[in-house]
Amino acid sequence: MNKKNRNLPTFTIQEGYGSTHEYVMDKDSIIIGRDLKCDIVIAKSEASRQHARVTRQDNKFFIEDLKSVNGIFLNSVPTSGRQQIKHQDIIQIGSTMLVFNDPDNSVLEYNFQDTQTKTVESMNFSFDFIKYVVQRLEENISIVFKGKPDVIRNAIVCLFADGHLLLEDMPGVGKSILAQTLAKSVQGVYRRIQFTPDMLPSDVTGMNIYNEGTKQFKFMPGPIFGNVILADEINRTTPRTQSSLLECMSESVTTIDGNAHVLPKPFFVIATQNPEDYHGTYPLPEPQLDRFLMRLSVGYPDAAAEKEILVSQASIHPLNTISYVVKATDIVHCNALVRKVLVSDKLKEYIIKISNATREHPALAGGCSPRASLGLMRVSQALAAYYARDYVMPRDIREMVKPVLAHRMKLKLRVQGEWNSVENVLDSILEEIPMENEEVDL
Repeated sequence: MNKKNRNLPTFTIQEGYGSTHEYVMDKDSIIIGRDLKCDIVIAKSEASRQHARVTRQDNKFFIEDLKSVNGIFLNSVPTSGRQQIKHQDIIQIGSTMLVFNDPDNSVLEYNFQDTQTKTVESMNFSFDFIKYVVQRLEENISIVFKGKPDVIRNAIVCLFADGHLLLEDMPGVGKSILAQTLAKSVQGVYRRIQFTPDMLPSDVTGMNIYNEGTKQFKFMPGPIFGNVILADEINRTTPRTQSSLLECMSESVTTIDGNAHVLPKPFFVIATQNPEDYHGTYPLPEPQLDRFLMRLSVGYPDAAAEKEILVSQASIHPLNTISYVVKATDIVHCNALVRKVLVSDKLKEYIIKISNATREHPALAGGCSPRASLGLMRVSQALAAYYARDYVMPRDIREMVKPVLAHRMKLKLRVQGEWNSVENVLDSILEEIPMENEEVDL
């Protein structure tokens, strides 16, 4: 690919706390080392005079150790010889970290099993294109996240529906790993926010800082400005900071000092939280929960999957072996295609019946909102597109009722002996509202 047709890759070099600078790789071979003649100079004794070489070959990039004294660590793993580097790979030389950024590299062609080789462009963003994106994402995520194909499917469906995802479960079951793997599978800007009790809203959205030199205020964007945002342990911070995400998640805009700042597209928030009965948690406000399109629980893996986890991470974390497989713009096209999926009038009436039943059920403290009804329709469209269908079937709606609606409602205190959870109530509602011809396009 011609350099003029793409942005040049860069290295973000971090040599200490708060000390970073960027190097643009505008030639096919560069040298990293302590010598002042090197392209990237690391002025520390822990680096050799000529420590490493980075080369470009056929739009792929490789790093080679030049027989240095202290060696190179690639994604925390000692590296010898010549190794390929990918977008967001971290190179460590002593205490110096170099993050390789190559977000505009081309996505590889994909081979369909039942057709001849096609490129992304030749698909013209049809439903075959969604099939292509689904398969690439699932294959890439399953390298890292083991034993939960249904959770992977629902996370992709939520991404296609242009919503936001809440992962709620016990610590250590892989919530953050799923989010990081999905983020790394999509070419785009990834940001992680680790929520703590002392965080302020400006730590999420950004703030205006006065510049003495220019005598003007300059907006410093917060970590919310990205394509895939991991809001880790969101219920470890105060409701005030949690609520700073409301406008961002609802309208993809954040207003700072009266000025609106538009967030990039795609904009996908994946929040993780521990159950409310854990110490040091702040329950999410109801308006915040309503902004999440889906809530998923990962659960424990079975014995075979847990053995796979142990084997795959014995020497290196598989998260460090993958790179992005689709572009951020591909996700935007999938979002647009999902909205073209047909939802018949009968199915829209079916969604309304389910919503009304939650509002009238004596065990629920308030039913789902029109936003929830719209979310159920959108997720059903995304699930149909996931299966390469351009129309919604009743089973799509029934399958998505609990992930979309359960977190938006609560049981009344006096009925908790009769009903174990909101999910049980939703099961009973679905049984009471049957729909004929579930396998037929209506």
